[in-house]
Amino acid sequence: YSVPGHLWLNHEWSSELIMGTLYNHLGVFGLKLMKLGCAALIVVFLAASESETGAPPLIQFAILLVSALAIVPYIQFRPQVFSFALLSALIYMLTREVYGRRASPLWLAVPMLAVWANLHGGFILGIATLAIYSAVSGVQDVVNHRGIARALRLGAITALSTLATLANPYGVGAWRAVLHALFNPYTRIVMIDWQPLLKAIVLSWHSQAVGPIYLVLGIAPMAALALSFILSPSKDDLPLIAIAAVMSAAAFISVRNLPVAVIAITAPLARHLPRALERRWPAIRADPRAARPSSRLHQAILAMLALAILWFTDLFSNRLTSFDPYPVSACAFIKDHDLKGNVLGLFAWGEYLIWHLGPYSKVFMDGRYDTVYPQDVLEKFFVFTYNQAGADTALTKYPTDYVLILPTIGARKLMDSQ
Repeated sequence: YSVPGHLWLNHEWSSELIMGTLYNHLGVFGLKLMKLGCAALIVVFLAASESETGAPPLIQFAILLVSALAIVPYIQFRPQVFSFALLSALIYMLTREVYGRRASPLWLAVPMLAVWANLHGGFILGIATLAIYSAVSGVQDVVNHRGIARALRLGAITALSTLATLANPYGVGAWRAVLHALFNPYTRIVMIDWQPLLKAIVLSWHSQAVGPIYLVLGIAPMAALALSFILSPSKDDLPLIAIAAVMSAAAFISVRNLPVAVIAITAPLARHLPRALERRWPAIRADPRAARPSSRLHQAILAMLALAILWFTDLFSNRLTSFDPYPVSACAFIKDHDLKGNVLGLFAWGEYLIWHLGPYSKVFMDGRYDTVYPQDVLEKFFVFTYNQAGADTALTKYPTDYVLILPTIGARKLMDSQ
């Protein structure tokens, strides 16, 4: 109700349709299946990418384990999980092409990007990945006098994939919404997952004991790849190294990009780490036991462990536990007493209130953030939230009927004084 009639460029409409449908038909269990499916695709594509490098299985397993643990906090009930899964698939296709063990149908990137552009704004990562790969590969071919045929093919795939992202309800508007979010400086001040990586480590260190561990696990592959590449420089996978370097830089700029960096790093790290280690431990690549396939007994044990984990982590439960409080009882009270009107609630509660109180009640602000709300509205909302000068403007300028907040935030003092 703070911006009635304002255009919403919903670049995640398809993800929200999927999640809403799953929730309506299967409840929380459906959402858990979606998250499990995306997580499984990520791990499978990372493992497949590593296998293309020919690295010893023990090295592959160690890298996969660290990568999976680093990504864990980012596998949430959010559209970003689709981006992680699709980026993993794209990296796998490029890995197959680079290491030459099998032909890679890179043309699949075109329909992939068309779907991706309707799932999450992370499709821009797919375009960046293809562009970096095409540019570095093209330069390499020219320098090595291999002609420009492959460069033209890769350039055409990148161009067609970029055009395919326009196949969405908003056309170029989807690009506009994503770029606006990327370059809005206010976002990096307010949003925790948009903070620089090193700052996020400091903040998480003060807020919880486990948080920094996951972030350090994300930095570890970056350091390992940099050191391994220095000790075993090679030009054969320079395009993948370039992608990993750019994604790592993006992670340091914004912590939300850390899983993207890990996904890009996994395959080239599996390639270079054994080469760097074999200088000190020559047997690491010659050990015949390292390449021995796992037995059916090992696979059965792993399958049983996986099922046990699924059972004990409440996969089959239709409930979710939130670490942050949500106004469950307050919403029940509002509905029981047939209260209707405009609700000024906490930022993190926006979509929750829309889901449970709409269409009879509207919210002032929700997590769609600057894809819906102009800068001046954002400022007035956060001034109210933190009870800064002019905090009452959100109440006097806009037709607010109810305020629903935690008693611990700054706005509590303002409300007590009214």
